[in-house]
Amino acid sequence: MSGSISIENEALLPSSSTFTLDRIRNQLQKDTFHRDLETPDPHRSSPPSFKCERLQYSFADGAHHYYTEEQQLARREELCHQLLMATADPDGHCSRLDDLLSEIVDCNFQPNEDFEKISGHVFRLLARLPARPLPLPKDSVPYYPDYLSTYSAHHLDSLGPDLLWYDLAVTSYVGANVIRSALVLVIDGPGAFSVLDDFLNTIANLLTTASALSSLEQFQPLRQRWFLVRAFLWTCWQRCSMIYFHGILGRNLKSGFSDHGGESFILDGMEVSPDLTIQELSRMQATQDKPRYMCGWAFELLRSNPICIGLDFRRFFSRYSMTFGAMPGRCIASHPEASCLGDEPGRCQRFKGMRIKNQSAHDMSCDGTCERLFWDETSYRSVSGARAVDLGDSDSCTSLVYLSASPTTLAISHVWSHGQGGRPEKGPLDQGHGLNRCLHRRYVTVARSLGCDSYWMDTPCIPEDHRLRQEAIEKINEVFEHSKVTLVCDKDIMAIDTSDNTLEVRELILATILVCDWNLRAWTFLEAFRGRSNVHVLCKNNVVVSLKETVEVVYQEGAVDIALLLLSAPHLLPSAITRRFQNRSSSPFVNGFLTVETAGSLLSHREASRPGDDIVIWSLLLHDEVYKDPKAFWRSREGNFLSTGFLVSSAPRLGKNKGLTWAPASPTAQLIRQKPDDPPTRLLAYDDGESWPGTIRKDGFLARWRMYEFTGKCPGARILSALGRTELDPENPAYSGNLQTIRHRYLRGFCWGVLLRPSGPGSRDPGLHRSDGRRILMIVCATNHRQRWPWDKDDLMRWRWRGVYEWDRAEPLPDFTPATAEDQILIV
Repeated sequence: MSGSISIENEALLPSSSTFTLDRIRNQLQKDTFHRDLETPDPHRSSPPSFKCERLQYSFADGAHHYYTEEQQLARREELCHQLLMATADPDGHCSRLDDLLSEIVDCNFQPNEDFEKISGHVFRLLARLPARPLPLPKDSVPYYPDYLSTYSAHHLDSLGPDLLWYDLAVTSYVGANVIRSALVLVIDGPGAFSVLDDFLNTIANLLTTASALSSLEQFQPLRQRWFLVRAFLWTCWQRCSMIYFHGILGRNLKSGFSDHGGESFILDGMEVSPDLTIQELSRMQATQDKPRYMCGWAFELLRSNPICIGLDFRRFFSRYSMTFGAMPGRCIASHPEASCLGDEPGRCQRFKGMRIKNQSAHDMSCDGTCERLFWDETSYRSVSGARAVDLGDSDSCTSLVYLSASPTTLAISHVWSHGQGGRPEKGPLDQGHGLNRCLHRRYVTVARSLGCDSYWMDTPCIPEDHRLRQEAIEKINEVFEHSKVTLVCDKDIMAIDTSDNTLEVRELILATILVCDWNLRAWTFLEAFRGRSNVHVLCKNNVVVSLKETVEVVYQEGAVDIALLLLSAPHLLPSAITRRFQNRSSSPFVNGFLTVETAGSLLSHREASRPGDDIVIWSLLLHDEVYKDPKAFWRSREGNFLSTGFLVSSAPRLGKNKGLTWAPASPTAQLIRQKPDDPPTRLLAYDDGESWPGTIRKDGFLARWRMYEFTGKCPGARILSALGRTELDPENPAYSGNLQTIRHRYLRGFCWGVLLRPSGPGSRDPGLHRSDGRRILMIVCATNHRQRWPWDKDDLMRWRWRGVYEWDRAEPLPDFTPATAEDQILIV
């Protein structure tokens, strides 16, 4: 048997064919900037620590000369052919590939710490990466024994008929740029994020170019060598991307969560193989080893997060299987042999369709026959503000007694469908009224062990009475923000045995919480986000484990590929609140809140339990003021900025409200179909932070976009265009099919349409479909009045929102006009 089988889920081990401490030390010494002490030039600044721009421009005569896109492509193709030539001789091919790729980066490190300390830090970081990168498609892997790793070459007789990905030397070798990426992160910290972002996107462009060139090659030996080039580039990209996101996670753990901290959470897409995008590879590979117990919808939302595109989930699955590997699926009661497909939450009974009785859950110490406790209504009404349950005597009490929630309250966040839901009023037991005594006893015991004098939980603390319910909801932010501890209760986490709390068990806790039912609910997201300063999780046998401590240990010592997944869950990261400056800053992060875009994108796949609750939750993530009506929610934001890229989603709109046809009626994305025969898709909102902002006005949304105007579905539209002297450019037949689809779906009754694409000051396209590299998302608007009327107070063109369209990148795009500040449009 090949040695690859035993290393799929292991860490990268140091060796002469991977990396050593001496190699790291020598690389640091080689790349350290040494200032001329004899003839120092006081006017000369120090060179950047890490720069990857040789494929973008040249430097001559004291000036930078930027290449055109065609010139950049030619330079990438030239380098790819050089890499191909480096594989001609199997002996030493990894070193030659590495030498060539190293030339695209200039390093001038200026470390402030001891070389040995820095080298040791990098050594330990590299040793926590996966042993091999995620495999490229196996049908492309040739049987080519001359290019094996040292281990596989010594065990050639045990190999099967096909050479495995894990046996290739290029997939084990750690290149100089991987070591440099770790070095610049250790030396410069957050200052390294932007340069690593540029470097990763350069490697992505090289890999796309190599894939295109290899698709043109007909000679089989050269196709085999092109595969080695792609494998080398892919190995470099995947390892460096994990190092990059690991650094971002470290900054968030140190300074508190902020997704506007100067780093990019979205990297450029690429083709990793001929006609195979990184998104397609991710979908193809990610589910191969997924345990059947893991919910398909929960995992798909994790996998499709931009941070996770192209990530290796093998160790994530391995840790999850420690507890759940042998358990049947529970997404579909009639099919325990599998989980749901992950294409729609409505098809998963964890979310819809499974009948769960309130208060059907009992503590492990209970035989299921304990009595119910109901509220002491007089006690509840006598307390003003947020109420919490007094611990009292859990064995002898006859009702639930209340006191004011305080900084010594335990706040409990749970999933109703796990059987702990209900309301505190007296009522029929079969309707779930009251709280099982055993559950009350459990939380009293846990609260006391954490030094709390009360506990808050929605079941005993939010009555059905409309006024009291509204009052309790308005205080949720206050309860969780000021509570001493937030306790997460989910049946999967409660199945984890932490009696031997090893590093692997801590990784299991993180893997589980990311795909458990609790993490997919809107209310629990709000509760955790507001109480994230001190979150604990309830594990098997009512053992309470600190999530903050767990995250810190895994970040410092555990699998890098598991730890960085936490960037997809900001409610599990520390708060960026600075108490000294709270309420003095305009930044929502400093004040413990989120921007409307960040909150909306995080809620776009988290459904609320009741109609209208989604807007309530959205508003509570932005501030303490509660809005129930989406129209009032957006009217309250007049005068504020909003990212144009955030609007590109399938969230429902306030289509019949003047000035708000563009505004999401809910943060939750809906299923849409471009054509009747197309499979439904859900376009999640993303807060990319890279698109130009627009302004919310009373009369609409004013912003700059890249635009393409065309005639609509209304008869005589071209004649009207000619009469109004607004004749549009002739359409290219190459994309007329797309335009016909858009006209049929969006523009009936309208004379003119416009396609809008968000853009920004950077080079990355905010309109790319993040989970599908072959599509570009664009907004469709329409109007019957392209001319300006005499009574118009400005020269703005006014358009009505019609929807979002997915344009297949295999078809040419129309010529979009650039987005300029002078040519803004108003969506009314």
